[in-house]
Amino acid sequence: MAHVAVYGGTIMLILVHGNGFNLDRELRDDVATKMETCFDRFSSRIGRVHVYLADLNGPKKGIDKSIRLVIDVEREPVIVIEEKGEDWLPLLESIADRASQSLARQMKRARSHKDRVSMAGDNDTEVEEMTASEDIEWNPLSHRSDLRR
Repeated sequence: MAHVAVYGGTIMLILVHGNGFNLDRELRDDVATKMETCFDRFSSRIGRVHVYLADLNGPKKGIDKSIRLVIDVEREPVIVIEEKGEDWLPLLESIADRASQSLARQMKRARSHKDRVSMAGDNDTEVEEMTASEDIEWNPLSHRSDLRR
């Protein structure tokens, strides 16, 4: 099931997938809400977020829950983050924090790269102003004297 978040005309699609267990509506909504609040400041650059939840050992206890985020960022490489833990909500908090940090780093690198590219196009070479001294007369036809020989 897809969750659609709309921010001022841009749409971020959040898709939550369950593997190896029955993903109930409450957990799906919790995941979608957490992703929406986590990524709201990046929403204009994110088209789609896939959240894959897996219960590796079924009803057994232990570190058996896994969350994988696949974040499709506009004009940037896809971000993939995976984390394992015992309980869904702490695991969700942890992976959301990591994803937010990763997105912030990627946006900073993109801005830095954009600034370097735009600066490379600027020509900062100083042009010295050429002035003729008062004792030299400039004659625009002086170069033609060589042609009359």
